[in-house]
Amino acid sequence: MNPLHTPSASAMPERLVRLVDYLAADPANPNLLEDVATVAFDAQHFALCDEMLARRETLGPLSPALLNLRGLSAMAQRRFDDALSLFESLRAAGSDPVVEYNMAYAKAMLGRFEEAIALLADPVLAAVSPAVALKLQSLHHLGRLADAIELGKQHANDPGIGAEISGLLATALFDAEDIEGARHYAAQASGTADGITVRGLLALDGADTHEALDLFGHALSLSPGNSRARLGLGLSLLAQEQFADAAEQIDLAAAAFETHAGSWVAAGWAHLLGGKLKEARTRFEQAARADRGFAEAPGGLAVVDVYEGKLDEAKRHAAIALRLDRNCLSAAQALTLLSTAAGDHAAAGAIRDTALHRTLGPNGRTIAAALSRRAARMSRKP
Repeated sequence: MNPLHTPSASAMPERLVRLVDYLAADPANPNLLEDVATVAFDAQHFALCDEMLARRETLGPLSPALLNLRGLSAMAQRRFDDALSLFESLRAAGSDPVVEYNMAYAKAMLGRFEEAIALLADPVLAAVSPAVALKLQSLHHLGRLADAIELGKQHANDPGIGAEISGLLATALFDAEDIEGARHYAAQASGTADGITVRGLLALDGADTHEALDLFGHALSLSPGNSRARLGLGLSLLAQEQFADAAEQIDLAAAAFETHAGSWVAAGWAHLLGGKLKEARTRFEQAARADRGFAEAPGGLAVVDVYEGKLDEAKRHAAIALRLDRNCLSAAQALTLLSTAAGDHAAAGAIRDTALHRTLGPNGRTIAAALSRRAARMSRKP
């Protein structure tokens, strides 16, 4: 028999080390193989878990519980197609709310949100507490904000999950531009990363960038993978005109969201106002690929065109942006810069400074602050 492929003993919890030692003395013991697989999964040693399940399978068919464990291990390793196949075979043998939740999770991770929602029926929501959050997030991702808000309000006071649901509900309400509702439920979720992130967005929306920075930093300390908090951190830095740091953070968020045009536009402006025209153009082009109907993408390209002295291209991009949205901030900025440039291609640096410090609207915000505030209102949810 092949030797057992295990991590170093120092990397394993004491119980797992002990079970592995027992198994070395009795390598065909099915109960020990199952125990090692289970404890290895709990300790996040997924390759070891898989190996134990494969060895156990040579001794006879795996039980439904062990097949489910194999599926969970596949999901933990982001092999969602493999996991889904396993869960589907289990579901064919009989209905089980836990299996249906696991199927829904795998489908959501594969971007099959409608199918995930269909699996998350009331019996699953009642039996598996994380199912409510998964359904709410799936509805939100599809832009079904009214449905997400209704579901969130039904469960915001549920024991055990109320704070988490309140944070997700606050996020949906913020995106639906129900600011007071978002503020209310964010307060109920004050200890969760989502609740703190919404509070940060509200602070940024109110131009309190110092409080926003603190809140986004706190949210990221609780949930380092929270891309919305990272975007908020970048937008706060952008509003404070810390362009290099802003660009770094917004780039990370945009890459995580992948197809959220608003994040790529924000990244483009952070690079643009930092004087990095090539990088800015790349981000605006990415935004245009993500959403051809998002006016700020061609609007941003128009601004880059002005800086590079490509005035005809700037006019073309600005016209496209204004056809998409007559209130496009980037297009308006491009037209202002075009009139300032007036054919003086050597004035790019002066034009950039003008753009940076010129105030916009009755509140007197600079363009950096105005862009941050607008981007914070993520009506196009990533």
